[in-house]
Amino acid sequence: MKKLRNKFLFLFYFLFPFFIVLKLHAITLNNVEVSEPYGIKMSKEEACVVAQDRLFDKARREAAGEETMSAESTQVCQFSEDENNCKIFTNSFRSIGNIIITKYEPLKFDNGKECKFASAGNDIFEVKRKGNFVLKKLPKQSDNFNFRISMNKNEFISYPINLKKKRKSNETLELTLQTMEDMYVSIFQWSPYEDSLTVNKIFPNEIDTINFFEANIKHPIPTTKAQQKYNLRVHFPDEEFFSQNEVIELLMVIGTKEKINFFDDYDYSDFGQILGDIENFRKIEKSYIIRKRDN
Repeated sequence: MKKLRNKFLFLFYFLFPFFIVLKLHAITLNNVEVSEPYGIKMSKEEACVVAQDRLFDKARREAAGEETMSAESTQVCQFSEDENNCKIFTNSFRSIGNIIITKYEPLKFDNGKECKFASAGNDIFEVKRKGNFVLKKLPKQSDNFNFRISMNKNEFISYPINLKKKRKSNETLELTLQTMEDMYVSIFQWSPYEDSLTVNKIFPNEIDTINFFEANIKHPIPTTKAQQKYNLRVHFPDEEFFSQNEVIELLMVIGTKEKINFFDDYDYSDFGQILGDIENFRKIEKSYIIRKRDN
């Protein structure tokens, strides 16, 4: 996805616990390890990303119990040809609101690498990852401090970003927000297929700067005053570097009582620490699929 005039930033996630030590509300997880099988069609780089998601998911389940996806996220997964990856990414993304990673230390194996590969036979391979975590559980927020947000679509068909002439006809993402109380709203995006460890802010931005929303009014994003200046155009990744026919992107919308001046991007553990320090906030997740348009 790209802004019409500015580079559109992509988004993120964080997570979870295994061997638990409690100290001043902190959860310390040491030597969390996971082993993940993969096939010949998946590259080692892709396998490393999937194993990382599995690592986080395993730790989260051990510490906080199973979480189920929302009905909306389940529906998005059903649209996807790759439902397993959809569930991995969406579950990982959802956990950000309840358990925040404040520190993540990837551990290396005896080969000096963070991913260790082995053959399991019959064209099946195995990748291992491990790491240490420090996490923080967030307090329950007031039910009255809430909002709802809707998207114009949850499935897009778009040309790859490298097809410069054709991508001008790609669809745009439009959001509608309504709050129960006055609040400041910031929106982040996570694109796990591109960068699984970075949080990027997409609203407010240098064009659309006002993110204070009055209660009980439906507000569009991009906001009314900025709609003639930019839009949020949805692009498929560069096909020269991405072989699949669909990708999943996720949005996290954060409402806060006080104005928070977020940076444009974060390492996910740094961002987790910031969320953990906010006393009053509410978050909602949205996920959508982008399918590759060929003609």
